Amino acid sequence: MRGVPYVFSVVQGGTLGSRLHAAKSMNLSRILVLTLTLPIIVHAAEALSSPAVSPASADASDHSGPVARASAKITLVDVLARTAEANPELLALGLGQQAADGRVDQASMGPNPSLSLSVENFGGTRLARGSDLMEVTIEASQLIERGGKSARRVALAERAREVDQASFALRKSELMAFSAGAFAKVLAEKTRLVLAAEQLAIAESALVSADRRLQSSAASPSEVARARAALASAQAEYRRAQSASFASRSSLAACWGGTASDIDDVEGDLRLPVAPPSLDRFQSALAVAGSPRLALRTAVLAGQRAAAELESARGVADVTLGAGVRRLNEGPATAFVVGASFPLMVRDDNSGSVRAARALVKAAEQSLRAAETELRADLASAHAELLAAHEQATALRRDALPAAEAACASVQAAYDKGVLPLIDVLDARRGLVALRRELLEAELAYVSALIRAEALVGVPFFETKALLERR
Repeated sequence: MRGVPYVFSVVQGGTLGSRLHAAKSMNLSRILVLTLTLPIIVHAAEALSSPAVSPASADASDHSGPVARASAKITLVDVLARTAEANPELLALGLGQQAADGRVDQASMGPNPSLSLSVENFGGTRLARGSDLMEVTIEASQLIERGGKSARRVALAERAREVDQASFALRKSELMAFSAGAFAKVLAEKTRLVLAAEQLAIAESALVSADRRLQSSAASPSEVARARAALASAQAEYRRAQSASFASRSSLAACWGGTASDIDDVEGDLRLPVAPPSLDRFQSALAVAGSPRLALRTAVLAGQRAAAELESARGVADVTLGAGVRRLNEGPATAFVVGASFPLMVRDDNSGSVRAARALVKAAEQSLRAAETELRADLASAHAELLAAHEQATALRRDALPAAEAACASVQAAYDKGVLPLIDVLDARRGLVALRRELLEAELAYVSALIRAEALVGVPFFETKALLERR
């Protein structure tokens, strides 16, 4: 309890001390009584005002509450893991792969046998009247697929499953890239919020300084008005930065189906490396890992080829074999029946479907070539953006930022001496903040280009992790 000792010191040192010199009616015995009893009274007041705390609750209070609780900081590795495990879209696509497994199992099933029952030569006229000439035939038949239809149907279902798997891998890569970009955005908005807070503190200090100069007749009312306008602008910018920071955390948490409250803080750094990775490095990674986009196109091509093979097999006529037993009432007698049937491929030999399937194979081949060309162009574009952002950020941090900081300090010193007006100080500070924001935009552009390049080549964001998780 901090208030009681403060009161105690005032009473003991101020009130009693002053009365020793000012109030002669207070004798020495009364002073001694107050001096001895007042600490006891204060100690009792502290005991009464403080709630009783058990050892268990005291121990628990050491590890709880807003002060002692350590907020968990989320890293890029945590974000990627949560996205891979809990993203709603990925969970739905995972169930789609189970459906593909079921289609493969179904494709391996052959046609079912059939059983037929026929009754002949009864209820007629004259000799066929009644049931004396009646014949009852029970026959089982089985369709025999020719041309390898069963194996090719299974192969087509398997290729379709591979297409689903490649689609899942591509979409997962896209979502992981989005979550990595969202993480970088949260880092950037966190820095913007810090810059806005610094600008707000500077504006508040400038207003205090302008008021002080006005009181001492060293400044005009217009200077105070400018300081108030700068403060209002800084307050609005700070509120915008707060809103943008919350929105970025909401977008990041949505990657795993969460909310902004799931993110206490993020841990990372947008500071760029000395030298960016070369284009050959990404191309080598592409040759080793393989792009998810090309993997999907390759799987689609394999599926079209399997479909063309199945259509060719469907042009081969199937055969139906049957065998059964026939009961003749005339006699009576029993006989066996055996038969075979096959369609005459006169009007439909499936040649049209075969031509269509082969055309789709050629279209898939062209799509694969187009995807390879587009991938190389996109990779080169992403690397060019990466180099441009790195060059801009390096120049700003090496040359422009130190010069702006020196100019701002010089203008501030001149203002303190009364040489320059406040408007020059505000302009210099705004220029410095704008330069820092420009540097932040360049660093964020570099990270975004790096994420895009790694997503194109199919690597699990090694460079991005190494960049953002540097301590």
